[in-house]
Amino acid sequence: MARFGREDWLALGRAILATEGSSSLTIEALTARAGKTRGSFYHHFRDRAAFVAALAEAWAREVAETPPEATDLALERAMRALPEAGDAIHAADNARRAAFRASLPVPEDGAEPYVELALMVFLGAVSQPETSEARLAALLRLYEEMAAAHWNE
Repeated sequence: MARFGREDWLALGRAILATEGSSSLTIEALTARAGKTRGSFYHHFRDRAAFVAALAEAWAREVAETPPEATDLALERAMRALPEAGDAIHAADNARRAAFRASLPVPEDGAEPYVELALMVFLGAVSQPETSEARLAALLRLYEEMAAAHWNE
């Protein structure tokens, strides 16, 4: 039988956070869902705070590798609602700025206002519960087209 490792705990925490929210992110819920003991959990994490910090850091790394239009909105919303995720949210927003800077069809020296506006469009869409992944991707494509048209006037 394969060991239940650190990455398994993080994947489970991510799934619970995205589907049930942070109130369900307890050691008891994690161990029950995994069918593992508390000792198994504590082998990988000092406590819940260390687990949540690792979960937030892993999410921020994933965001840096994922185009904004491919965002997992349920996880994004849950992570942004997690008080302990402040540093990870800041890192994720900076990664998104870099992604927008690279993708916007405007010269680097004039890109900053467009980058900030792209991030605002992204965050506004994420904050609306009715926004789907498809709608987010469409909004970001539209914004890129508008930025290109404005820049080329």
